[in-house]
Amino acid sequence: LVVGFKSKIAASEKASGVVESHTEMDDLLANVAELAAEEEERKAEKTAEKEAKERDNERADGMRDEAMKGMNKRKTKGDILPALIERVRERDEFNREIAIRTVANEENRLALERERLELEKKERAAFIQLLGS
Repeated sequence: LVVGFKSKIAASEKASGVVESHTEMDDLLANVAELAAEEEERKAEKTAEKEAKERDNERADGMRDEAMKGMNKRKTKGDILPALIERVRERDEFNREIAIRTVANEENRLALERERLELEKKERAAFIQLLGS
């Protein structure tokens, strides 16, 4: 249905000066096509975020390993454990802060997405009302 709808829209755009009839089925298919495109966009964004997070984690692990190598060279055996415990605490605190920021950013993104979808819904309703009158 969606493929047929897209071809109908393409043919309609090619026609010049012809007023096409607009049905409820066309509206529903337009909504389905739009939602499918939004879902693909959301998946791509989520994948990009995941890849960025993995790169950041790998980079942080490398930096942490380098820092630990430097600490091992400077510390004596008795000093290693307290320094390691402190480093683990700092890492955990940093990870908690990142998690809190990530959640806040996701909440903001979702709020903006809801607003965008609501505006699009109002625009479609106004367009349908305009076509109906």
